[in-house]
Amino acid sequence: MKLPPGCDSMSGKIVRLNKSLYGLKQASRTSYKRLVSDLLWIGFEQSLSDPCVLRFMMGDEVMGIFAIHVDDILYAGTKRLAEVIVEALGDSLPTKNLGEVRFFLGCEISRDREAGTIEISQESYIRNVLERFNICRTSSIPASPANDSRSVMEDEEAGDVPFREVVGCLMWIANNTRPETSNAVRTVARHSHEPKKSDWKAAQKILSYLKETAHLTLKYKQDTTVDVGTLVYVDADFASKATDRRSVSGALVLVVGCLVSWFSWTQKCVSLSTSEAEYIAMGDGVKEAFFVNGMLQFLRPSAKPRKIDVFEDNEGAIALAENPLSSSRSKHIDVRHHFLRNLTEEGVIEVTHVPSKEQHADILTKALPRNLFEFHRDFVLGSVAEK
Repeated sequence: MKLPPGCDSMSGKIVRLNKSLYGLKQASRTSYKRLVSDLLWIGFEQSLSDPCVLRFMMGDEVMGIFAIHVDDILYAGTKRLAEVIVEALGDSLPTKNLGEVRFFLGCEISRDREAGTIEISQESYIRNVLERFNICRTSSIPASPANDSRSVMEDEEAGDVPFREVVGCLMWIANNTRPETSNAVRTVARHSHEPKKSDWKAAQKILSYLKETAHLTLKYKQDTTVDVGTLVYVDADFASKATDRRSVSGALVLVVGCLVSWFSWTQKCVSLSTSEAEYIAMGDGVKEAFFVNGMLQFLRPSAKPRKIDVFEDNEGAIALAENPLSSSRSKHIDVRHHFLRNLTEEGVIEVTHVPSKEQHADILTKALPRNLFEFHRDFVLGSVAEK
């Protein structure tokens, strides 16, 4: 590194570091490697699905689970093991036990042991964002139902506005606790390089929606009557992107009826039909479900793997997944998307038709009118906690 001013005759000279310093781009990686190395020495095992998640086994039982985010750690397990870990790490990495989690990475976590529920909220973070960008209005939906057909040449530039800062805040909220905003955030985020006035208004509308609904939480409820199975709702919006006519994939992955993963993104290729777009979205959703299943198997090694239930509202896409025949309408589809056929044949996944009005992944692919939006939102969030 280059020595800063104030180092006498050494100022400005390049020196070799004996160890990483806080603030360097590789510092967090070095810290992570050191922490994981110490945990592995204690006896933890690292997940192959997510290397930031580790477990401590005693026989066939998982006694403790670690989830790492830079220097913030979530632990679930016995108190005795927590004491041993803090003591073991204390010599090389000063560690403090802050007790039961209340606040983590901008998320408020509340637990009701009697009701068997955990609720995750970002209300405080959202309020700070609203104050930061001076948002006064409210909105009942994050985006108005409209086609994406405007020409970027017909719209004025947004000018000197903190567009990228707003998008960054919105993405953090959408990715953590507010999945119902994912589609609207994706729509504005793709214009970050050259935002127009309409893009800035769209971003402000999302903030206005968050102002009205800041109290909503993502809820998880304990239910011993339901099998630990993985459900996937998948949907696509065909040729919705006006500039290159690419479609949008959206998926909800649920375990025991609770949402654990979701995404809304633009497909990487142009689909020639609605069925093809839905088929590609189905593949994206199943891949995400495989990741979730891998984590479940790591956290509950004694549980037997279960098949993945996929809910799709397009019968043409279901036929493509279940029927390995080739036709003029499907033979052009890239072979990498056809892994669904093999999984269906082997019984790893089961694709079920669901009516379009009950396709909850719709909320991740298109802007919806208020009544439909709120119907899907209530399902996605588990149940709305009014304050």
